[in-house]
Amino acid sequence: MSNQTMVDPKIQRLENIKERIKPRLGNLYYLSLSDLLILMRRFATNDSIKVLDYGAGNSPYASLFPNAVYHRADYMDFEGVDFKVNEDSKLPLDSDTYDLVLSTQVAEHLLSPASYFSEAFRVLKPGGRLIVTTHGVWEDHGVPFDFQRWTIDGLRRDLQCAGFSVSQMWKMTTCGRFYIYMLQHWMFPGGLRRGTFVNKVLRRCGRLVADLVRSPLNYLADCLWPDCRVVEQDQLEKHSMYCGIAADVVKPNACSR
Repeated sequence: MSNQTMVDPKIQRLENIKERIKPRLGNLYYLSLSDLLILMRRFATNDSIKVLDYGAGNSPYASLFPNAVYHRADYMDFEGVDFKVNEDSKLPLDSDTYDLVLSTQVAEHLLSPASYFSEAFRVLKPGGRLIVTTHGVWEDHGVPFDFQRWTIDGLRRDLQCAGFSVSQMWKMTTCGRFYIYMLQHWMFPGGLRRGTFVNKVLRRCGRLVADLVRSPLNYLADCLWPDCRVVEQDQLEKHSMYCGIAADVVKPNACSR
């Protein structure tokens, strides 16, 4: 019998949601998660709209849409998923159905981003919006299902190829915040490869130091670089290093598929 403690999936799901809706200063991903939350709160509404969380996972931002008809689609069996999709991203849904489609930190895991964006376009009502957030510079994660990263121009191109009109784009966790974030991720494993005994000791020390300084560093980043959290479209060229990007795009009123 295993001595490992089994984590209740429901508790794990709630923790996952909490760390995104209420990121802690001591969280290794605080800088990115808190900046992403600032952006996502811009789209919060009490209106009775139809929302599709496309690649929902645990749907961490569902609480931002309390009166919405909120549907979840994913290729994995997360709790509360309404629609299961395959690797082709096809949805068992009618065209012109939703007012808003959310795609938060999903696109980097897609086998075919073009198919996914095209399907999002199809299920949106004319005039409906797709909100996309994805990574810029980021560590490998979810391997072997981590396939690509985007620049602002690359994401704009792919969304326009799917038929969308781009309303606004952002960069997130840039400049000073970006480098503090990267420093922490270098320090956490000790910044050294495994191997010699000395390296192992240094790695352990690096992790201890990283744990001690994480909250102060994150607080310092909040104080020094508030303008590097969510960068507006007219400032994008000034911020060449960034952890995340986002887009607010619209299905033109004359379109239907």
